[in-house]
Amino acid sequence: MSMRVIIRKLFSVTNLCAPRHAVRFASSDAKKETKKEAEKIEPIKNILIEKYGSITTVSIDRQTTRNSLDILTLKQLTDAINAFDQDAEAKVLVISGEGGTFCSGFDMDELEEKGYQNMTDAAARLLRRPLCDKITIASVSGYAVAQGFELALSCDLRVIEDTAVLGCLGRRYGVPQSLYGGRKLTSLIGLSRALDLLMTGRLISGAEANQFGLACKLTSTGTALGESIKLAKSLTKFPENALIMDKLASINSQLNPNSEESMRDEAVMTSLLGNAIVDISAGLKKFQAGVGKHGKFYKLTEVPLKDWELEETVEEIEVREGQVKAQQRNETVIQEETKK
Repeated sequence: MSMRVIIRKLFSVTNLCAPRHAVRFASSDAKKETKKEAEKIEPIKNILIEKYGSITTVSIDRQTTRNSLDILTLKQLTDAINAFDQDAEAKVLVISGEGGTFCSGFDMDELEEKGYQNMTDAAARLLRRPLCDKITIASVSGYAVAQGFELALSCDLRVIEDTAVLGCLGRRYGVPQSLYGGRKLTSLIGLSRALDLLMTGRLISGAEANQFGLACKLTSTGTALGESIKLAKSLTKFPENALIMDKLASINSQLNPNSEESMRDEAVMTSLLGNAIVDISAGLKKFQAGVGKHGKFYKLTEVPLKDWELEETVEEIEVREGQVKAQQRNETVIQEETKK
């Protein structure tokens, strides 16, 4: 059973089947017409999109080429990201790859056929810094190289499997990092390490990427998507406006100083401020009622949480038990002193 199937069951997602079309087999011409009609109705899809409440997953599905990016896939990826950005109910986007590979970069055959400029034009949406105003997570398994590496760098957070392979493989063919990869990589891991990867093109494992600080979570093979959705779920319980404002402020300080995008993001943050003030007022009332006191990050919303979201309660219980034991010891000492 695949991780995606397990996730569907956990979130109780209903799979909607494509409508069946009635076909009359009266003649070979009718069959041809029906086939043409079916091809128009069901164009090639290289992107799989699924929604789990406020979480959207977008997965590249070109497994025969290790999920490389051709122009069609880039356009579909652009449409998917824009649709997520405009979806009022969607809060977190998880980007992954089907078949155990994240993305192997530009399709080299199409790069030769269509030319570098046409490929970068199709990838223009991925140049945005940040990729979306809302939160994005890269679920990295297998190969994340060349522009696939840059796509992972474009996301706000990365959950990386320890056996994943990351790097600037385009160096072999003289293909530059096309999605501001040099700038993004430098802002994340520093100039010295970034130059090492950019200039040599050497590959690093998920474990080494975690040491460099590229991963917010290092996980075992086959679990990146599940852990990414788990992380996304934990983020959806926070008020969204302040979360986006802090994210944009952080990214602006590194990637967009004194740029048009920086001004755009400042405008977004200004528009969010009014809603954030409303969230603050609601948050204060919750705090006064006892929600979130003493550093608690669980049960912040009225939505029932899963067991995995209550992990931090174990630490709290241990601390509480330690405090109780210490108090009992103190009472014992006091009683003994009293007897004397």
